[in-house]
Amino acid sequence: MSQPAPLISVIVPTYQPGDGIDRVVRSLDAQTLPQDAFEVVLIDDGSPDDTLSRLSRLAATRPNYRVEQIENSGWPSRPRNVATRLARGDYLLYMDHDDSLYPDALRRAYEFAAAARLDLLSLKESKTKDGWWCMPALAAGNSIDLKANHQIDRLLPMVPHKLYRRDFVLQADISFPEGRRMLWEDVYFNVDAYAKAQRVGILADTPVYLWHSSTTNNSKSYGPRDVEFWDRMDDLMAFIDNALAAPELAAEHRSALMHQYRSRILRRLGRALQGATRHQSALAVSRARAIQARYIPPEWDLLARPWEYPRAIALRADRPDLLALLHRFYAGFSGRTRASNLRWIDGALTFDVAAGWFLADGSPLPFQQRQDRLVLPLPDSLAEILDAPHVDVTDALAQYILVIGARSRTDLVTWQLPLTQTLHRDLLPDGSVGLRIAGQAAFDPAGVAFGRPAEPDVWDLLAVTRWAGLARAGGLKYNMPSSAALFSGRPAIAYKSNKGNLAVDLCQRLRSVVVDGGPSIGPVSDTDAGFNLALPRVTVDGTTLLSLSAILVDSAHPSHRTELPARLIGAEGSARLEVDGRPPSGTYRVLFSTPSGVVDSPWHLVSSGGELRIEPRPNDPSGRYWLEVRRGLAGIAARTRKALAKLAGRADP
Repeated sequence: MSQPAPLISVIVPTYQPGDGIDRVVRSLDAQTLPQDAFEVVLIDDGSPDDTLSRLSRLAATRPNYRVEQIENSGWPSRPRNVATRLARGDYLLYMDHDDSLYPDALRRAYEFAAAARLDLLSLKESKTKDGWWCMPALAAGNSIDLKANHQIDRLLPMVPHKLYRRDFVLQADISFPEGRRMLWEDVYFNVDAYAKAQRVGILADTPVYLWHSSTTNNSKSYGPRDVEFWDRMDDLMAFIDNALAAPELAAEHRSALMHQYRSRILRRLGRALQGATRHQSALAVSRARAIQARYIPPEWDLLARPWEYPRAIALRADRPDLLALLHRFYAGFSGRTRASNLRWIDGALTFDVAAGWFLADGSPLPFQQRQDRLVLPLPDSLAEILDAPHVDVTDALAQYILVIGARSRTDLVTWQLPLTQTLHRDLLPDGSVGLRIAGQAAFDPAGVAFGRPAEPDVWDLLAVTRWAGLARAGGLKYNMPSSAALFSGRPAIAYKSNKGNLAVDLCQRLRSVVVDGGPSIGPVSDTDAGFNLALPRVTVDGTTLLSLSAILVDSAHPSHRTELPARLIGAEGSARLEVDGRPPSGTYRVLFSTPSGVVDSPWHLVSSGGELRIEPRPNDPSGRYWLEVRRGLAGIAARTRKALAKLAGRADP
């Protein structure tokens, strides 16, 4: 009897993947979907090293793996196409040879796609070096109606790490364009799939794919100074123009062409012209101008966002000098977002935020006010090609928004936080206007992931200001005291990270509720079994009981350490640390051991005459240094434990 067809075929093209392929396999081994419910098709693109034998060894102990090798084609397209024809699964998922899947990726993605009979499903993807990767498309949540709502933009970024119904791909004759250095082959595939699909969806509530950034991305060798770049750009625009030519796809046709025009031409051209030779500048502008003239009607310039409109007009006027000037001007200001007034309310960290754009000297980016209108503060040299030296942005003020997110340090997954915000106009001393966003955000550990709880990890808070074609992203700045809480068995400490950004420790890996929450300096309360430390600065909701240890280091004899069992208790609105045992007379440096690591404290415990006191520890630069070392080692240890657990299929990657 033949085996039933797998639910999913995971397709992995390889070319000298090195140890990266082990990361792929480990994540596949850890899937919650049973191994016999999916297959893995590994197609090696003629690697000249031992890749084939390495893949064969991996497949030898995994019955659901298939390994083939083809003659080198120079790009992932042909291996993917070969594997597509060999695959047997209901759905296809294309992986790169050094990335990973989150543990519940295949089960959740298949069930979501199959339930709606989707032809194409875009997935929640993360990137190791980009906390906002893929996030704009995910903000609106899950959907099974992207095609019906003409939302091709929610497929962005158009990477191949999506789910495709195999019969649909084969019957519609969708394939990756083959050839060496076929830049943007995934855009071709996704545009064609969208155009021919009946049902297209997006899965936003479950992390599926983690893209591990590397220095081996072949597409990075392309740039607007090269003829090859423009040849590929011509091909791509022609393909999009034809694939989305049907009248019912008019909205997608314009959206897809404008996206390539804005992201690969308008935004990149000015940067490419910096330091370019006269020949390189002439080549880039002439090729870009030809694409603009062929695919972007002049009336579409009016649809361009305010910050992109001057670039579009400068290109249409064949003015590389102004394109370069605009790039320098836009690069000359930055976004800055700060958090303040932290408070814990009903288990959520609520805080105020303020955001704006600033010049290099720290002053607000000024906008000119003309009666009740605001205009871009563009260089006056643009006056000769624009109707006025500035562009009116008044009607686009609603597009000036702030987005706040929380990113897990271990899993590298970002979730967008709820935020209320208001845009304010601030009159500056010279009569110009600065724009400032003020609002209130909330990080709720119990429901941050579309209603599901956050992993017990350290979470970094991120901020992005977006406005009409420009974005400024970074950490959420914070420069105030930490804030600790206990909520129904879960510890949480919001604090300023080493980079000056707001972070939240939900596992006491780097921070401690005891340290950040108190205790008061002065006498310590005795008990029959030991002593108690009241923690007056800890916010408490519900009941919490956590076991830990208090480590007392004798200041006179640092090699002498005493470890006392302790309990962190939160109940009836207050928190305390109960410690079993009492130290002999002396002065002790105090550390706390939690399941996630050892955390230092800034005070001494002094035992004298049968009494205990808490006293501040004198300023100790070396102590601060070793504290940071311990925190770093604790983080490494936690990640190592999680990696070992992952090998056994028991935890997230």
